This record gives sequence, C-alpha cells and structure tokens, in this order.
Amino acid sequence: MLTRAEIFEKLKEILIFADNNNRDKIDTCTENTKLVTELGFNSVSVLYMVIAIEESFGVVFDNATIGDFETIGDVITYIEANQK
Repeated sequence: MLTRAEIFEKLKEILIFADNNNRDKIDTCTENTKLVTELGFNSVSVLYMVIAIEESFGVVFDNATIGDFETIGDVITYIEANQK
C-alpha cells in the first residue's frame, strides 16, 4: 500500500498527463488545491485523470464518486481507501 505522500506525488504526474497546460500550477499544488476552480480541469481532463488513476492505482470509480472530488486531497483520500 502506498503512503499518502506517495499517492500525492504519483497523482501529480497523472494530473500533468491529464492537462499538460497546467504543469506549473500542478507542480506547486497542495492537497487543498481545487481541481476545477484552481487547476481549471474540465470534464475531459477529469475523465483522463480518472482513467489514469484506475490504471495506475487499480481503483475503480463510479460516476457518482467522480463528482464528489473538489480538491486533490479528496482524490487522494478515495485512492487511499480503495487501493488494493
């Protein structure tokens, strides 16, 4: 099982993959950074992020869960709780 810090670092790589235009913001983000309002993620970026997270961490999202993610910390908490 990965630690929260390890998940965060790996997640930052995934966020850059999902939206390379925001590399500078992602490099300096924290767990409190908001995906939509601060990073400017749209539905396509979120979809890329979810697919990459599922492949990288072996977790599965349902559509209801995805809408619940406001911050990077929310995503990390979900991965922590569901990683195998």
